[in-house]
Amino acid sequence: MNDEQLIEISRGVDSYLSTLLVKYEVTPLSLAAILMARAMVLNKEAGSTEDFLKLLSSISQDPPMERNETKVH
Repeated sequence: MNDEQLIEISRGVDSYLSTLLVKYEVTPLSLAAILMARAMVLNKEAGSTEDFLKLLSSISQDPPMERNETKVH
């Protein structure tokens, strides 16, 4: 997969998520919970649960919002 394909997939996912939010009148947090649960099932069935949990752990230890903050010295 190249960068262009990754961007295309990301945009498609973003569009679909927006559609789900409107269609089901669900909050972003509720939708995120549903998606996380489905991602867990997907990775369990694919045999990649351990790697998926490592990914989640690495994200929770270094939240995206903190990574983007600029530090003033």
